[in-house]
Amino acid sequence: MADIFGKKYTKQELHDYVGNIDTLAGVHCIEYKDGFAQGLRAYEVVNGAIRFTVHIDKCMDIDQFYYNGFPLHFHARPGVMNGKWWNDGPNAPRSIMGGMMFTCGLGNVGPIQTLPNGQTQPQHGFIRNTPAETHGARTYWLDDDYYIELNGVMRESSLFGTNLVLRRTITTKLGEAFIRIHDQIENESSTDQVPLMLMYHCNAGFPLLSENSKLIIEPVSTGTRDKIAEDGMREESPYVFGKPVNGYDEQVFYHKLKSDQHRCTATMVNPDAHVALTISYDNRELPNLIQWKCRDSGNYVTGIEPSNCFPEGLGKEAENGTLRYLAAGEIIDTDLTFSVCSGKQADELAK
Repeated sequence: MADIFGKKYTKQELHDYVGNIDTLAGVHCIEYKDGFAQGLRAYEVVNGAIRFTVHIDKCMDIDQFYYNGFPLHFHARPGVMNGKWWNDGPNAPRSIMGGMMFTCGLGNVGPIQTLPNGQTQPQHGFIRNTPAETHGARTYWLDDDYYIELNGVMRESSLFGTNLVLRRTITTKLGEAFIRIHDQIENESSTDQVPLMLMYHCNAGFPLLSENSKLIIEPVSTGTRDKIAEDGMREESPYVFGKPVNGYDEQVFYHKLKSDQHRCTATMVNPDAHVALTISYDNRELPNLIQWKCRDSGNYVTGIEPSNCFPEGLGKEAENGTLRYLAAGEIIDTDLTFSVCSGKQADELAK
């Protein structure tokens, strides 16, 4: 049954109250017409208290994400951008627009890499700017529950190179403030030992991220990327943030979290706004949680990033012996969920 403002309704009761169910929940395909976003196709989803957009031409990634009009995501200065801009080479960082989540990989996570054949992998890889070769949206009832489901297929491949396919399904249900992302990645080549680097770059921005916000996790271990992060961790907890600071040096932390039946959770809570965003994921293929802490003025963001690797590039991952490889025909599954709560429930998390 759908929970609408604290009261539960059956399918028939909702049909009695509304002429069309998209008054409460629905999905529409849109296209941006101006600026760097021109030509970008997306799905816009409304589900009661939550509204979010999914970029068809950028790996079916989650861009804007609102809860009762309250922004949860971060946008970099260029704003919404079509994947055709600066998607390769040394200028690739200019194409990182943020959003609630963008997919890093599949051939590289971290700085630009030069491969033995002379080709390059851009910062955070190609997949984040890859359009869906097939995609779709549907809505359906399952007894008294109403679902919105999106799907897309993205391919990272080249002549005489890799042929990795990412199949994504995104689901949300009327009356519940969650988005579930289920990915299946397959090596569709006859080549064994194909590298797979994968990181879900989830970005909490203002006003969810504010001076009194907290990141709540249960780490088994915590490491740092460099001396900047080491020094930062000595000065203050990685889990508190404070106000923006001009010229703040970004800090990156590597966590492994406690799990319950392979499920890990990380929550960003704003106690002043009484809003919390929880990201949960299956750690069987995503053993690491990367935390990107950036308090720089105008770049005020924290990344909460389930990952199968460290964001230091393909070469370093291979050198460390931690690179994930896929055999010919091998398929893996990942599962990621965003859920939002407010009021007393969020206050309990903040304690």
